[in-house]
Amino acid sequence: MSWLRLLHYTTIVYVVFLTLLLWLPNPKELLYGWQPSEETGGYAHLITFFLLGFLVELGRRKKSLLFWIFLLVFYTFFTEIVQEILPIRSFEWSDIFQDICGICLGLGSASLCRTIAAKKFF
Repeated sequence: MSWLRLLHYTTIVYVVFLTLLLWLPNPKELLYGWQPSEETGGYAHLITFFLLGFLVELGRRKKSLLFWIFLLVFYTFFTEIVQEILPIRSFEWSDIFQDICGICLGLGSASLCRTIAAKKFF
């Protein structure tokens, strides 16, 4: 199995896991009671969507970057809208802001890593 295919499967599994975290009424159940510490708790969305953007950019080949940005921003709004419908969850503009910032930072970081690796190894 190529590393790119493994990266694609990892990204799919991560999206499913992230969606479960975002849609469960109490995500601590999925994490066996674990929750982010107070230091990272305020940035949980930023961190999780940074990783999502990073994985997507590393695995991106055929589709344009704008396509993936649109898809990820759509995913951000869609998950927040679903949270508004769910009990105990709510729509939060601050979550959307953190999600979009995390996506941009993740895409940018992965792109920078790819550029550095291309210059260093090729």
